[in-house]
This record gives sequence, C-alpha cells and structure tokens, in this order.
Amino acid sequence: MSLLARETFEQAPHKEVFAPFRDTFVPPAEAVKLTDARSGVELKVIRLGHTRSEALKLRSLGLTSDRHISVFEGSGTRARILSIGSQRVAIGVDLANTILVEEVSQ
Repeated sequence: MSLLARETFEQAPHKEVFAPFRDTFVPPAEAVKLTDARSGVELKVIRLGHTRSEALKLRSLGLTSDRHISVFEGSGTRARILSIGSQRVAIGVDLANTILVEEVSQ
C-alpha cells in the first residue's frame, strides 16, 4: 500500500469542473472559448480541456471553477497570458481553445 495520496476525479474539487465530460453536458449559452474572451474582463471557468488529463494539468496551474480569471494579454494565434489572482500563467492558443468560460456579472 502506498503512503502517497492519490488524486482521483471523484473527489469534491473535481466534480464541478469535470462534470462537462459527461455526454449530457450542455454549456450555458453565454459560454465562449477562452480565445474569444475579452481582455481584462473577469471570467469563470465552465470547462477545462477536452480530456481529463488536460483538465487536471490546467487545474494544477490554478484554473478552477471557484477562482475568477482574466485574459491579461494575447490575441489571435498568440498564447494567452492569464491573470489568476496574483499569478500570471501562459496558455498556448490550442489549449486555450479547449477552455470554456463565461463573463462574471459585476
């Protein structure tokens, strides 16, 4: 038996963000790809990646459904630099296309 804890997709932090992988998931009408989101606007993550491994990698960078993010810099085919709290994270355009977000109403 390993002494290291194993992270699974059934744990509470994963359930909400990983629910979109179910066949019955329908994104909200307001949801847009991260590449289409406006810069400087607070965003909420709706879906992370196309696969669970992509989603887990993105979660390790700080992208979760309970934290607001914003696009700090990047447009077109350039990488997106995201502002996640006080951190800045660069996401390639291909990976940014797999992230669905919606604007947070002020």
